[in-house]
Amino acid sequence: MDWKMAVVIGVDGGATKTVATVIAESGSVLSVGTAGGSNPLIWGESAFDNIRSACDASLSIAQIDWEDVIFAFVGMSGVDEPNSNSHKFALTQLQSRLPIPFALDNDGFIAHAGALSGNEGIVVIAGTGAITIGIANGKRIRVDGMGHWFGDEGSATWIALQALRAATRAQDGRSETTKLTDVLPKALMVNSLRDAVSLLASGDLTKFEIASLAVKVAKVAEEGDAVAQKILEEAASLLAESAVAAAKRLGIPNLPISFTGGVFRLTPQMAKLFQKAVLERLPDAKIFDPKFPPHLGAALLAAKHVRWKINDEWLRKLEETGKQWGYFDLGSGLVEVLPRLLSEQRNPASMLLDQLDVEAILTLINDEDHKVAPAVRQEIPAIAQAVRWAVRGLSKGGSLIYVGAGTSGRLGIMDAAECPPTFGTPPDWVIGIMAGGPQAFLKSVEGAEDDMEAGREEMRKLDVGENDVVVGLSVSGRTPFVIAAMDEAKKRGAKTVAITVNRDAPIAAVADVVIAPVVGPEIVAGSTRMKAGTAQKLILNMISTATMVRLGRVKSNLMIDLRTWSVKLRERAKRIVAQLAGTSISEAEQALEANNWEVRKAITQLQKGKGE
Repeated sequence: MDWKMAVVIGVDGGATKTVATVIAESGSVLSVGTAGGSNPLIWGESAFDNIRSACDASLSIAQIDWEDVIFAFVGMSGVDEPNSNSHKFALTQLQSRLPIPFALDNDGFIAHAGALSGNEGIVVIAGTGAITIGIANGKRIRVDGMGHWFGDEGSATWIALQALRAATRAQDGRSETTKLTDVLPKALMVNSLRDAVSLLASGDLTKFEIASLAVKVAKVAEEGDAVAQKILEEAASLLAESAVAAAKRLGIPNLPISFTGGVFRLTPQMAKLFQKAVLERLPDAKIFDPKFPPHLGAALLAAKHVRWKINDEWLRKLEETGKQWGYFDLGSGLVEVLPRLLSEQRNPASMLLDQLDVEAILTLINDEDHKVAPAVRQEIPAIAQAVRWAVRGLSKGGSLIYVGAGTSGRLGIMDAAECPPTFGTPPDWVIGIMAGGPQAFLKSVEGAEDDMEAGREEMRKLDVGENDVVVGLSVSGRTPFVIAAMDEAKKRGAKTVAITVNRDAPIAAVADVVIAPVVGPEIVAGSTRMKAGTAQKLILNMISTATMVRLGRVKSNLMIDLRTWSVKLRERAKRIVAQLAGTSISEAEQALEANNWEVRKAITQLQKGKGE
């Protein structure tokens, strides 16, 4: 191997997203790739597949082969200390997926390495959960990170749960009033806090959705709500307590303290509240903004493992080039830089495409298509969240709205158009919006996808609101029409979902949840009507079908609200009625004729006649 060309990979396997970065020996960041989350408690075995997918994506963008990778350092949420059961299990799973030597640790330790540039000290990490890591004199300690049932104090989940408790007390008249009583049920798309309890009992209220309420709490706090402000202040205080506890356990005075994670970005004041709380307890504390995000912390640990020369110049190069890739995600600020698109890269498998015979071309296309379904499967937790929102929204009179341009827009319109005949839905339940209007379905409308005002206007015309779910379809994740429509919808209180193949593209900034299967580069570079389009079609089918099943539009696996508009569909209706009512085809036909060929009514009539 040419060691001058060797690279390492750093992986940040978070609860909602996995980020992998390829680093050269000079400290240059060559690429960043992303995939779905990596917490096995949330994503199951897909967590490990997502780590491989993120690595594959980063290597594809860098145009580097696995053979050039000498080591990887993986930080993974939901994985405990080395030699623990969770660590051993994760290690075994990754050994079958990563074809290179690697080290595995809890994601808190890569966040520590990033925040303090690999130096000793204390780092408080507060996102969905909360953990504090202290490292000094060869000793490493953890504070909290115990999960939301009896730990993770100061985390987004903790903030959300405290807000729900405060809202409940206020509603009962047991404490002071707060806007949270009205805001939180709306954010969950339910009528009341008691409905939220029912969702939790049924398993339809996930930890991710609970944690996301912290954003609403922060907004209410910024509007002057005393209860919400107190919750954020207490969160900062608890996080400071964790930092102080770590310092005491390490027994070394004046260790540097840093912080990272989404909680510190909830409001511009959150980091300041934390720093103030620390200084009240440790007046001489040295508190620093985080230097690098966790994925670069992982890369730094990988570089140290292979004994690359790391000095100030190396770290400057890491920082300089790191900011050129995706989101340089730090605790007290966010620098957005448009990422290089995985969907635009050249596929190494098809470099000689123009020299192949017909059978070889078709075989290659088919081989690549086989990658789509597994990639979509890895996104099921995110797709499931979109379905939950759609079910709640439609139950309250809202709509499921697809917005896209070009191929993506056409796919959305097709899925929406199939819902009325298949599930008997009203036309305003599932709506397809396409840049350029209906005429763009058959013929491209020049400049339509770049018209941001048109995207906003479509949302205004539909009077989008808090019971609606808007799904933005953009393979690149940069389509102005779609992004503007989602932004307008979000401002009006709707839930927003992005379906893309570039997870950190601008569309992510206006999405409540991102569905981004890593399908890899296309056979013809940039021709996203192929694998990317297929993935979008699969996801749309999954969202609409699962939603209609949950809304009772399917009995067993049969369409009981089928529109019988043709001879074929009437024959199908007869079979459905006969099977579900336990009658003959002729009896089913008679019942259908008596009920204007409405399947559900025909079944009900026959079952009543049988005394069921």
